[in-house]
Amino acid sequence: MRHLDDVEEERYRRARIVGDDFAEHHACLPVEHVPTAPAPAGALPEPGAPGDRLSLAGEWRMASHRPAAAFSIGHWTAPPGQKPKGGPPSWWREDTDRSGWLPARVPGTVQSALVEAGVLPDPHRDDATWEELTRHGVPREWPWHFRRTRVEEREWWLARRFTAPAGWAGSRVLLRFDGLDYAATVYVNGTPLRHHTGMFGGPDVEVTELLRHGPGETNEVVVRLFPPPRDWHGVPKGSPGWGWHYGHLISMGIWREVWLERVPAVEVTDLFVRTVSLEGDRARLSVTCDLTHREAAPLTLSFTGRIAPADPDAPRPAGAGDPASDGPAGPGGAGDPEDPAGGRVVCFTGSVTAHRGTHRYAFEVTLEQPRVWWPLGYGAQPLHRLDLAVRAAGADGGEGPEAGSASCEFGVRTIEMAGLPDWPGEENYRWRFVVNGRPLFVKGANWCWTDPLLAEDFEAKNAHLLTLARDANIQLLRAWGGGIVESDAFYRACDRLGILVYQEFPLTFGLPEAPATDLGVLDRQVSRIVRRLRNHPSLVMWGGGNENAHHAGADEPHLLMGRRCRRLDPSRPFHRTSPEGGSAHNYTVYHEGLPVDVGYPNVDAAFYGEYGIPSQPAPRMQERYLPAEKLAAWPPPEDGGILAHQAQFGLFDLVKQLRYADYGPVAGWETLAAYGQLAQGDALRYASEMLRARSGAHTSGFLFYKLTDLFPGASWSVVDFYGVPKLSYWRVRQFCRARCGFAFRRSLTVAPGERFTAGVHLANDTPRAWRDARVTATLYGHDLTELHRRHATVTVAADARVHAFDLDADCGAYAGRLLVLRVAVHEADGTLASDQWYWYNDRVKPGRIRELEALPLDELAALPVAEVIAAYAEPKPAPLLELPRTRLTAAVSADGAALEIANEGPVPAVHVVVEGFDGGPGTARPADNALGLGPGERRRVPFEGGPAAGLPHLSVRAFNAPPARVARG
Repeated sequence: MRHLDDVEEERYRRARIVGDDFAEHHACLPVEHVPTAPAPAGALPEPGAPGDRLSLAGEWRMASHRPAAAFSIGHWTAPPGQKPKGGPPSWWREDTDRSGWLPARVPGTVQSALVEAGVLPDPHRDDATWEELTRHGVPREWPWHFRRTRVEEREWWLARRFTAPAGWAGSRVLLRFDGLDYAATVYVNGTPLRHHTGMFGGPDVEVTELLRHGPGETNEVVVRLFPPPRDWHGVPKGSPGWGWHYGHLISMGIWREVWLERVPAVEVTDLFVRTVSLEGDRARLSVTCDLTHREAAPLTLSFTGRIAPADPDAPRPAGAGDPASDGPAGPGGAGDPEDPAGGRVVCFTGSVTAHRGTHRYAFEVTLEQPRVWWPLGYGAQPLHRLDLAVRAAGADGGEGPEAGSASCEFGVRTIEMAGLPDWPGEENYRWRFVVNGRPLFVKGANWCWTDPLLAEDFEAKNAHLLTLARDANIQLLRAWGGGIVESDAFYRACDRLGILVYQEFPLTFGLPEAPATDLGVLDRQVSRIVRRLRNHPSLVMWGGGNENAHHAGADEPHLLMGRRCRRLDPSRPFHRTSPEGGSAHNYTVYHEGLPVDVGYPNVDAAFYGEYGIPSQPAPRMQERYLPAEKLAAWPPPEDGGILAHQAQFGLFDLVKQLRYADYGPVAGWETLAAYGQLAQGDALRYASEMLRARSGAHTSGFLFYKLTDLFPGASWSVVDFYGVPKLSYWRVRQFCRARCGFAFRRSLTVAPGERFTAGVHLANDTPRAWRDARVTATLYGHDLTELHRRHATVTVAADARVHAFDLDADCGAYAGRLLVLRVAVHEADGTLASDQWYWYNDRVKPGRIRELEALPLDELAALPVAEVIAAYAEPKPAPLLELPRTRLTAAVSADGAALEIANEGPVPAVHVVVEGFDGGPGTARPADNALGLGPGERRRVPFEGGPAAGLPHLSVRAFNAPPARVARG
C-alpha cells in the first residue's frame, strides 16, 4: 500500500530545485563501482593514522564596531552636511594594533568571551537580558524579548597569530572551519579569502600560497562576523534566542573547531558505509568515497581497506544482539577465531584509473557473522572502523604522487519504516521504526540545544544529559528543529549508548520560499550536514524542520532538502516536517487550557511528536539565576529578572501552570515548583500511556517535549538548564521502562455513584519474552482503605503489549473522593519489575477557581495577574495532603551503593520523594524517586552518577509522611 513516504519519494525524484551548483554537481557525481578482492596481509593500511592537522583553537583576540557602510543610498539622499561619515574599519590588515582587543576563547561565542572578560553581565543571571533589551534593544516598537541587544547589532572581529609547520612548505594546505556563526568573511595574512554563511561547517579554503614557513615567521587569520539576521524564518540556525520562547540570546562566534590541514595530492574524502542488507549471518555493505586527483595525467590508484571492530575490547553478544532473543533471528554469531573480541577483520583491495577531478567510487563488502548494532534495550552497540588507504603508481610503475587515506566508524544495522494498519493511505507516513528487521514501539523525547552561550563544559554537560536519557530508557531523541544540528561528540555518545536520533534541520515555525530562504546557503549546509553525520548508526531519520506548515508556495526548501537527503543518504527516511503525515503536536493541554484527560484524548495520531506542560526548576536552582530576595514575594512582582526566566516572558505563564499544579494551595515558588513538576510528570505519563495502550496497530511511539533546556528558567524540560533532574524526570523513568505495567483510564475523575474502571496493560519492548509476570492492581480510598485488588500472571511476547485485564470496582461511598491506584509487576522470581501509582479526584477547585478556569484564556489574561495568582493561594482542601499519616525511615546501605527506604506504617506511603541531592553533572542521584511504598514495604534504590558519600544531607518524605533524615552506616 502506498503511503506519504512513497508520494514524497516521487516528488524528490522529479524535483530539479538547486540552491548551489557545486552542491548539485557534487551530490550527483556518477558512481564507479570497483571490483574488490581479498587483500594480502602485507597490503593492509595501519588503522587510524590521522592526517596532518594544526588546531587553531585557544585564545584569539576580539574587537567590535557598529556596522558602517562606505557607500549607501544615504550618501546620495542626505542633505549637505548630514551625509553618513566613516565606513568599516580595515582590521583585516596585518598591521592592525590588536593590543587593546579582548581575549576570546575558540571554540566559543562572542557573548561567552564578553562574559569571561567581565565586559558583559551574564545573560543568564537575574535581569541582565531584560535590562539590556528594555533600555537598549531595537527595534523599539517590538516586544522587548524580540528586540536586538547591542552585542547582536555589532560586527565582531576575531584574530589569531600562528606558526605554520616548516615541514608543510610546498604542500597543499587548507584552512577549515567547522562552525562560523552565522555570516563571516575570512582573511589570512591580510588577504580576503571567502565570505561564508551558515553555522554548520565551512568554509574550507586553500591557503597554500599565503602561508609563511620561514624561521621566526608567523601568520594571522582574521574572521569578521556580521550581525545575525533580523528574522529566523528560513535561516538554518538555532532560533529560540530570537526571543520567541524561553530566553533571548542570538549566538555569534567561532563556535566549533578551526584548524589547518595538510592534504595530499590525491585526496580521499566523504567515506560512507551503508548496510544494504542483513541476511542470516551475513551483512552486505556498500562503501563509497570521493577521490580528488589534481594532476593532468591519469593515475593508476589502488585502494586497500580494512574493517575491524572499533572497540576491540568491547564484550561480544552471543546472538542477535541479545543472548536470549525470542524475536527474529537477526545476524550475529561468534566472531572470527583469530579475533578474540569477536567480529571478523575484513580486508579488501581494488584499483582504478583516475583522471583529473573529483570522482566517486563504490565497493561492495560482505561481513560474515557481523557484530550488529542495536538500539537501547535490544542488544549491544558494537561499532566497526573502516580504514581506507590509496596508493598512486607512477608512470614507471614506482611510487606516484602522495595519496591520502580516510577512516570512519560505523555500525552494522538497517533502518526502515513500516506502516500501521490503522493509518493507511497516501496522507500518512509509515510510522513504525524497524531496526534490523525488528519493529519497535519507541519511547523518546525532544532534545533541545543545551546552551546557546556555549559554556566551556558544553560537551561534558551533553554527555551527562545523554546518560540521564539512557537511564530513563529514552530510546529516541528528536534533535528539534528549533535548536541545532548536533555535534560529532553528541552522535558518538548516542552511538555508544544505543540512543536513536531523529535529526531535524534547524528551521522552525514556517519556511518561506526564496529569497527569504537563501537556497544557496541551505543547499551547502544540508549537504555538509548529511555527509558529516551519515555514518552514525544512532541517526535514523532526517527531518525538514519543526512545525513548517504547508503554504501557497511551491515548497522549494523542503524539496531541496529532500532531494539532498535522498541522494546523499538513501539509507534513512526524510520527513518533511513534524507534525506531518499522521503525527501530532498536542498543546491543547496548557496552551489552550484543556484538562489533561480532555486535551490528549481529543487528538488521535499514529505518533506524538510533541506534548507536555512546563514547570519551574527547584528553588535551589532558581537561586542560581535569581537573587533569593526576588523569590520571597508571592504573588511575584513584575520584575525583569522574573519575567526573563518565564517560558513566555510573563507572569501569565504562572497562571497557566497553576491550572495543572493546584494539588493544594500554592503560595510560593517552592510549592509551585514541587506541584508543577509533579503535574508535568503526570501529564506526560497520561499522554504517553494513552499511546502505549494502543500500541500495535494504532500507535508506534511518542516523543514528549522535552528532555533538555536552552536557558535557565521555567520550561517544558524534565531536566533543568543546569542538568538537574526535576521530579518529572523520575516519572518519565517509570513510564518509559522497557518492561512496564500501567493502567489507563480516560477520565481522571470518578463521579459519585460511578464504578471505577481502568485497563491494566503490560508492555514488553524487549527482544525476550516476559514470562510469568505477576501484575497486581490495588485500589485505595481517600483514607487508604483497600477497596479492590486484582492479580494476573501474564506472559508477554517479545516486542508486544498485553491488555492484562480491566479493573472494575464498586467504590460505594468512596466514589467522588480521592482514589489511589497502584499497579505493580513482579518477575517470576519475585523481583519488582515495575511500580506505578496513580491518583484520581486529587484536586478540589473552589468556586472562584472554577470561574477563572471557565474563562477563555484571552479573557483570563486580561484580568490583573496578581489577583488570579492569589486566588490559587487561598485555603482549600488538598486531598493528597490529607491522607492518613505514616512514617518513613531510610539509610544508606552498608556498601554505600544504595538508599534503603522503609514504610513503617500501616498505610501506603504516597509520593515518596528523596531530597538533599543535586543530580547534576558528576553528582550522585537515586535511580528512582517520586515513588510509592505499600504498608511495611522496603525498597532498595541504587545510586547513580557518583558516590553517595557526597550526599550528606539526604532525607525522604511523602505526601503523608514527614521528612526523615537518611541515616548512614
